[in-house]
Amino acid sequence: MSDQHVDRAAIATWRAEALVTAIVAGFVCAIPLAPISTSAAAYVCAAVVVGGALFGWCWQPLRYRRLTYRVDGMGLKIQGGVWWRTQTSLPRARIQHSDVSQGPLQRRYGVATLKLYTAGSRYTKVELEGLRHDYALALRDQLLSRDRASV
Repeated sequence: MSDQHVDRAAIATWRAEALVTAIVAGFVCAIPLAPISTSAAAYVCAAVVVGGALFGWCWQPLRYRRLTYRVDGMGLKIQGGVWWRTQTSLPRARIQHSDVSQGPLQRRYGVATLKLYTAGSRYTKVELEGLRHDYALALRDQLLSRDRASV
């Protein structure tokens, strides 16, 4: 099986998350300035929100393009990262249990995060975010199945 991208709705989800983060960061940056100058606080808040939102808007398609995964009879392989690239391979035999989770923004866009847990003390959780919710549930069941023919 060839490498696949997560669902394109992940881009909208990540952009919305980046906007929320930028708004919170803008207000946090403006709080120390408010007693000194409300206009300076407003400018700093606006600059952080606009800058963070623009960065988040442009960054997410790059993130999407680099995030790929492959499921085969051996397990799951995830590749990602824009500047720092990572490759994670998870053999099916090492998977102990799993979760499929959705935050409020993920629910809004119909995507979910598949979390797979392994035995061990380091790197015991592997996450693949941006999957369609129903596909994440099916993929979880497929990976937990010991029948390699189900792939």
